[in-house]
Amino acid sequence: MQLARPGVLFAIFLCLFLITYLTMALWTAPVIASAAGGMPMLDLRFDGYSGGEARIFVDALSSHGRAVYLGPQRLLDTIMPISLTASLALAGFLLTRRWSLILAAVMVLLPLVYFTFDMLENAQVAVLLRNGAFSDRVAETASRWTVLKGQALRISLAVILLPLAGRAFQAAFGGRQSVQKGQSMSFTVAIDGPAAAGKGTIARAVAAEFGFAYLDTGLLYRAVGAKVLAGAEPLEAAEALSPEDLEAEGLRTPEVAQAASQVAAIPDVRTALVEFQRSFARREGGAVLDGRDIGTVICPEADVKLYITASAEVRAERRYLEDVAKGSTLSRADVLAEVRERDERDASRATAPLKPAEDAVMIDTSDLSIDDAIAAASAAIEAGRGSASGLGPLRHVIGQTRIVDIVEILNCPAAKGADRDAERLPQRGQRIFHLRRDRRILGA
Repeated sequence: MQLARPGVLFAIFLCLFLITYLTMALWTAPVIASAAGGMPMLDLRFDGYSGGEARIFVDALSSHGRAVYLGPQRLLDTIMPISLTASLALAGFLLTRRWSLILAAVMVLLPLVYFTFDMLENAQVAVLLRNGAFSDRVAETASRWTVLKGQALRISLAVILLPLAGRAFQAAFGGRQSVQKGQSMSFTVAIDGPAAAGKGTIARAVAAEFGFAYLDTGLLYRAVGAKVLAGAEPLEAAEALSPEDLEAEGLRTPEVAQAASQVAAIPDVRTALVEFQRSFARREGGAVLDGRDIGTVICPEADVKLYITASAEVRAERRYLEDVAKGSTLSRADVLAEVRERDERDASRATAPLKPAEDAVMIDTSDLSIDDAIAAASAAIEAGRGSASGLGPLRHVIGQTRIVDIVEILNCPAAKGADRDAERLPQRGQRIFHLRRDRRILGA
């Protein structure tokens, strides 16, 4: 069972807090104040109150007001602090987790102090409201908890504003930094690989899962290729490319795909499209780009680099089935020949040849289901997010591990029984997430 993401939980708790707060502000608080002769509830007196002031309030409270205070208001006084504490804690975590997990932990703990004081205050106020249970000592204790609650809440809100201001500053100035100079980017996932390996499917899935913006860079070259097929010069088509061109009809046809591979081999065309891609990669909030030179040329400083591959035969079969669904009459042999021809062209071009970055996570999808491939990519991105949040040493340990058991990382039931393949591990510590299906699992 997959847990809800922090952003979703934040939205849920924030809505719950707003509902309970509005209920109190529009109903219980006015009713209680009216029943006490216009005096505000004890819970709202953040500057404190004396035992005498508390006694005056309790004595003036009508039986109806007391019933509301001990009934609906007590329920709201339980739900509202819980939802507010969770909202503040999640907000702090979401704002700071990319900087440091320690800072994120501190941001989570601060609202818990407010919650503790609020619960202690609620217990004392409930005692004061019971018939015949009033005492000055209890009133003074409740007052102290109210004051501390108010101070803790103010501190929590103020501390939340600090990373919020930092993120605003980062958004205003950090996005203008140059990637070429090795300066920091927003969280970027670079996905490379040959045609029909599944990188587009995986890229779209992880972008949706993590809430990142997504750019299919291959579509840039397809758009240029389509213009070239229409009679335009390659460089002119690249320099005049607009976002609207990426939405043109027919960009997924085999003819446009071949044209895209041909124009992608032209150095001037690639140069013209580089800044468009780098600008997208620097987006605040994270970005996923897939192509053939994202991790090696476009975003060499990307936080996570994935290389998605599969055998030529598997990729040709996938492309053949796609083409047949579109009405193509090409045979399987023709499609396999095209795939191999494109592989050779992409890998042998002088400018930005297709190859994995040295620190890329390799995912071979030949024998993987879509869900397993996406799970492997998600695991790698989660590891990268931990590194960006201050877990660099952990990432280093993972990078030095000679055999990575993907079953332990994914905990995927469908993959139980998969074995380790040490011979597939390349030199220089490059990590492979490669899962082979056991024949017993598949029933073969």
